[in-house]
Amino acid sequence: MKKWLIFLALVLSACTTTHQTHEQAKTVFDKALTAYQTQNYTTALPLFYQASELGFFKADRYIGLAYLNGYGVEKNPKKAFEAFSKASDKDITSQYWLGYLYENGIGTEKDLKQAIYWYQKSAQRGDHVSQPAIDALKRLNLYINRYCRVTY
Repeated sequence: MKKWLIFLALVLSACTTTHQTHEQAKTVFDKALTAYQTQNYTTALPLFYQASELGFFKADRYIGLAYLNGYGVEKNPKKAFEAFSKASDKDITSQYWLGYLYENGIGTEKDLKQAIYWYQKSAQRGDHVSQPAIDALKRLNLYINRYCRVTY
């Protein structure tokens, strides 16, 4: 019985720590987002990095956008690609941006198969957040049907 009580205490302690870390990450992310939205990118970027280190996956999307667009840093498409890749397992907006980068060969080799894969992954939710990916798939589908038809 004593072993179970110790185990239960450890589990509850871990849950509390995880919750505190998530709350801390969210607080840092919110500060970063406020700075980003007011175009104070030099303040925002270090905070996004801090939130990312604390496990707040949306922070990597904004790190990617900063490097893609040169917000407070020199444009660096490879770093943008890395940041979007890091967040792509959870963030559908980062999935869209990966599709965009693959489609246009920005920060990586141009690869339409990978672009379609990431657009499809982003579009799966089918809501307003995934609309850019849905639109990209429609556009690529029109392009493929118009210019890539095989005639026999």
